[in-house]
Amino acid sequence: MNFPASLATAIALAGNVVLSVGMTLQKRHVGWIGRRPSRVPWRPADMPLEVERRRAGRFYRDLGVWFIGFMLVNTVPVFQYFSLMGLSANVVGALAGTSVAFTSILAWLLLREKLGPGRLAWTIVLFAAIAAAGFLGEGDASDIDDLSPTAFYACLIIPLVAGALLLAIRRSRKGPRLAAFTAAASGCLGGFMVFPLRAIQVAAKASLVGWLSSPYLYSFFAAGISGFVLTQTAYKDGEMSSVAPAYFGMQVLWPAIASYFVFGSRFIPIQTLAFALVALSVAFISGFHPGPKKQPPVVGR
Repeated sequence: MNFPASLATAIALAGNVVLSVGMTLQKRHVGWIGRRPSRVPWRPADMPLEVERRRAGRFYRDLGVWFIGFMLVNTVPVFQYFSLMGLSANVVGALAGTSVAFTSILAWLLLREKLGPGRLAWTIVLFAAIAAAGFLGEGDASDIDDLSPTAFYACLIIPLVAGALLLAIRRSRKGPRLAAFTAAASGCLGGFMVFPLRAIQVAAKASLVGWLSSPYLYSFFAAGISGFVLTQTAYKDGEMSSVAPAYFGMQVLWPAIASYFVFGSRFIPIQTLAFALVALSVAFISGFHPGPKKQPPVVGR
């Protein structure tokens, strides 16, 4: 069953709205990780009971809201699954970049945060580039007959190994730069997940046994679980302004580039430029600006 490209695009965009809400909730309430709920009987002798209760309440509130975000994020593959019935994998991967634009728009509408003319302009460029990438791409979903297992697993193993090395380095040193690299590895894994989803669609046509025995199903879970761990680590160590560009940028670029090797997608130079423009727009919307940062004024001189 194939969907019209317009319907598949609408499904993908709806999933990206859900993703942006879920990731925002996780980022804002990630503080519960690594912090145990203090129990009232264990409080220090000099700590008032009311303070202890507030701490415990804050922990469970963060945990509850973070879990809601976690559930929202994990519904996104359902949207991607159906969008792949009408769009190629590289276009679905590019559409994932709209999540950061939706996050900015939701923050402007619901939280009264400033959108700014620059961010608004890059949001318009982002949607225009995605529209161009979809219009210039293949008319239907990727052909599973052209799937290269070697390229498929290479595109999974590379970010997995990179993520493992980054976690090993984190034991001795932490910092925003390492957090950005960790988020980039997580973004690669998140973008990769559209590939096993497309492969699973074909496996599901055979039988339930064949669907469950497909290695693509378990590669999907491997990418999802590993990406989840890397994302939460990046959230803990870095600011959203550095984590988001790295994550969403690689979530767009990794499947866009890898699809040429995994599915043998037809190389279209103008479409490739559109994918690069999507990643650039994502970076600027997320708050990335090249060049030296302004130093705060020194008080007392």
